[in-house]
Amino acid sequence: MDITDELYKKHYHGALLYVYSLCGNYHLAEDIVSESFYKALVSYQDTEERFKFWLFRVCKNAFIDFLRRNKNKTELKADLQDETDIADRVIVQEKYRSLYRAVELLQPEYQEVITLFYFNEMRISEIAVITNKSPAAVKVALYRARKKLKEILEVNYGF
Repeated sequence: MDITDELYKKHYHGALLYVYSLCGNYHLAEDIVSESFYKALVSYQDTEERFKFWLFRVCKNAFIDFLRRNKNKTELKADLQDETDIADRVIVQEKYRSLYRAVELLQPEYQEVITLFYFNEMRISEIAVITNKSPAAVKVALYRARKKLKEILEVNYGF
């Protein structure tokens, strides 16, 4: 297996989750991540350890480019997936879904920092690079996002 395959297997899912959190559309997220992976591989010149952060930055830029190209088109946020099979799901899965739905109710800046910090397990300094903000600004956004997420979970989901 070559380095490209290793990087793809290691980072694709995390990048897909990140872009999905930005756009709310699974198919669009797949397209953006695929395009971004190619761009990231072609233009990356640093160590393998830092590729993830470069990839996430390229993904975010690709999403922003998409928004610019499509600013007059229909809203991007897709409806939540059909949940007819929820009755068959275990309670833990339902709580995870509730949490993810609550994250989707946050404003985009808060969605981004929550997704990067918790779902992609990035450090504050890494998030700062991806979002082009200072570490202090990321900490403030993360604090506010947690506070707002707690409110949403209490009001809407009884947590």
